[in-house]
Amino acid sequence: MEGIQFISCIRFSIQLLMAEGFFAAGLEKRKHFWIRLAAGLAGYLLLAWLVYLLFSSIPGNLPVAYTAYYISLFFLSLGFLWTAFQMTGKEMLFAGVCGYAAQHIGFAVYMIVQELSGLVLSGVWDFLIFRILPYLLVDLLVYFVLIRRYEGKSELKERDIRMILLALVILLTVVFLSVLVDSEMFRDESPLLRNVLCKIYAIFCCALSMFIAFSLSRQNRILHENEMMESMLHSLREQQKLSRENINIINIKCHDLKYRISRISKIENSEDQKEYIESIRNAVAIYDNIYQTGNDALDLVLTEKSLLCDEYNIKLSSMIDGSALNFMHTTDVYALFGNLLDNAIESVMKEADEEKRIISIQMSRKSQGYHIHMDNYCNEAIVFEEGLPVTTKEDKAYHGFGVRSIKYIVDKYKGDMLMSAGGQRFRVDILFYIS
Repeated sequence: MEGIQFISCIRFSIQLLMAEGFFAAGLEKRKHFWIRLAAGLAGYLLLAWLVYLLFSSIPGNLPVAYTAYYISLFFLSLGFLWTAFQMTGKEMLFAGVCGYAAQHIGFAVYMIVQELSGLVLSGVWDFLIFRILPYLLVDLLVYFVLIRRYEGKSELKERDIRMILLALVILLTVVFLSVLVDSEMFRDESPLLRNVLCKIYAIFCCALSMFIAFSLSRQNRILHENEMMESMLHSLREQQKLSRENINIINIKCHDLKYRISRISKIENSEDQKEYIESIRNAVAIYDNIYQTGNDALDLVLTEKSLLCDEYNIKLSSMIDGSALNFMHTTDVYALFGNLLDNAIESVMKEADEEKRIISIQMSRKSQGYHIHMDNYCNEAIVFEEGLPVTTKEDKAYHGFGVRSIKYIVDKYKGDMLMSAGGQRFRVDILFYIS
């Protein structure tokens, strides 16, 4: 391959590794990271030198050979990433594809700027202004537009390998076309066509490949989460049946009290009689937790959670007309209010002062529809992302589904939801638009 130089190999490697580093920076580092980084870089440079020797010995300037040369360096960079970072094969390929796309966008920007400006530099200034600056600016733009915006949130990190491979095919096709346009076959064509229009096309294609690998993978994860939500809601039907059976048992026991009360007059010892009356009073008290709102599913979840609140000395107040929720599926009602109350109970249980363990939930008719308002004491600093509180549990990928299932149900019925925190209170407002 005529015209190929080892210095160009080094420049390309710096640009590629710099771009891939932005995508891999958020991943877990391996033990002895800096030692691995240095050893991996040394190994990469050695193998890159061998790749350069191999391809520089190939006669002619075949575009296929040039493309294979860059692909070889690309796969070497994946090995370098694996050496330094704890990542799966899909994560490694994802960082490599997106990094290579960013690098090629930087290359296209460099060619366009040089062609339009006519500026020619040499030495260190050429290296800094043309060989590093455009690539760094593109990497920073990609970081703020994509990486920082979406990565590190409480969502699954699993990548869609189909989307990554599709992005890789698009990227390699663009690289081949770029090499082909820069080859002797098109040397006589207009520089404006080769260095501007074709490079603009390359920018759009590389941006598309990143979008496919990044955003569509994220959309597929969201669809996967929605499927999990549906599965969770399906499993709640069995829980509803169990809760209904428990409530029926409570009702039966309360009716049995009639028989027990009739025996009071037959107990002659006053102390035994007093103790027996107290046991009946405690048994009757449980009936205060039986809700009758006009919606069976809501009655079940409120009764179940109120018993839990009594166990932890939590005051639960509610003013809800359950019949207004008849437009919702019973499983959705159970899941919506169950998750709302579970999150509130988990929050107030952390408060040592039992006087502050208060949960209030109300539902009222508004001109637009039905408004559900719930608030509870919360002394923690809540961090929100996209309008939802971030779970405080360490494994964020597999927690926080309660909050997301609430939003999923609200969206399912075309409603709006607002979660907010302030003044040591956490508030949830939901509005369902019902004519």
